[in-house]
Amino acid sequence: MKLPDRVDDVSARFLSVVVCCYNEAHVLPEFHRRLMLALHRLPVRYEVLYVNDGSVDDSLAILEQLCRAPLVRCLNLSRNFGKESAMAAGIDHAWGEAILFIDADLQDPPELIPSMVRHWLAGCDIVNMQRHHRRGDTFGKRISALLYYRLLRVLVDKYAVPQDVSDFRLIGAAPLNALRAMPERARFMKGMINWLGFKTVELPYDRMARGGGQSKWGPLALVDLAIEGIVAFSRKPLRWFSLLSALVFGLTLLYIAGQLSTGSLNAHDLILGMGAMLALGIALIGEYIGATLSEVKRRPVYLLSSTFGGLARQLKAPAESAPPVSALEERENR
Repeated sequence: MKLPDRVDDVSARFLSVVVCCYNEAHVLPEFHRRLMLALHRLPVRYEVLYVNDGSVDDSLAILEQLCRAPLVRCLNLSRNFGKESAMAAGIDHAWGEAILFIDADLQDPPELIPSMVRHWLAGCDIVNMQRHHRRGDTFGKRISALLYYRLLRVLVDKYAVPQDVSDFRLIGAAPLNALRAMPERARFMKGMINWLGFKTVELPYDRMARGGGQSKWGPLALVDLAIEGIVAFSRKPLRWFSLLSALVFGLTLLYIAGQLSTGSLNAHDLILGMGAMLALGIALIGEYIGATLSEVKRRPVYLLSSTFGGLARQLKAPAESAPPVSALEERENR
């Protein structure tokens, strides 16, 4: 693929860099410094949109300082809604024709952004960054991540998340518009983006150690995210349970027939076995009912406490014709 190296014909393109933050005060100043150095090299216009996901450390105070620059602004959520919701807020409020997601913990190097942008300008709709090495992660994190991706590949059909592809990605205009048209409340962004299709490329990179603070993704958090993804994108567990039920039903009939022929039917063992299978089925169905309930209630994915910084009053958002459905009320502070 031939990548453009001249800036003359692409200077009108507009990129939004969305950074979701939760208790990242230790790394925000250094991350922002490196990010701006990388963005200054781009042949396109850009903005930086921080999403403060209810941080309880000094992240908000630091963001207020960073957002004094004209190209930097912040969405301050009313509480911690989780990364998936924070990313949805970035999608709703970004002004660029394309979005680039990057974490503030410095595990995803900002210096790779120019390469991602070149692939976008060369015609790629989605540019995924794929971890080649995870030297910055602990052994437990590497194992849990491996199991997480393997589980998704088994259960989430052909739309499974590619191995070791994180949220560090660039999404072009066509898939971005498609994402904005998807009404899900139970968000699983990795699956949603992969489901879209479009021209996609994976670029390998080495994942670095955190620049400070602690990871918010422990083994239990990954398990919870995997369950959310499976429920949102796969009916395989229900189908497998249906087949298992049919198999158990058939074996039960054979067992009853055999025991009746010998006159030694043990109803107690039969009831225990059937009860265990029914309990599993009820738990499985409950997960899907819970996901359905979230969609039916149609609560906002997030709420904004305030927005500040940048040129919020002067610039006009390209997506203004399709106002975000997830934010109830917005208060602008300069």
